[in-house]
Amino acid sequence: LSLSLLGSVGMFAAAQDGISGGAKSLEALALVESRMERLRALPYRSLLSGNQTINGIVLTWTVVSDRPNLADSRGALIRVSAEWSGRGGRPRTIRLGMRKANPVFSGAAS
Repeated sequence: LSLSLLGSVGMFAAAQDGISGGAKSLEALALVESRMERLRALPYRSLLSGNQTINGIVLTWTVVSDRPNLADSRGALIRVSAEWSGRGGRPRTIRLGMRKANPVFSGAAS
């Protein structure tokens, strides 16, 4: 009886680790999607790269325009990533990206 109880306790501990790891991944994905939506809603000329740490999750977002000056570009590539330490200190990462067009791009060749 005691052996089966010890085995059950070990299984509960392993299940708890899996659930907490899944919860952290879900939180990281929600943070990345939220940041992506905020960047999508910003006016084109207001796009900036940056980073922020929330609950041990490091969010990083980069904006790379197809020309040196964002205002003169046709569009920009926006990448958002979340990094955190998973079970056993193993590094975990989620990355999302999108392209955003410049609504005032004239289309003139330079």
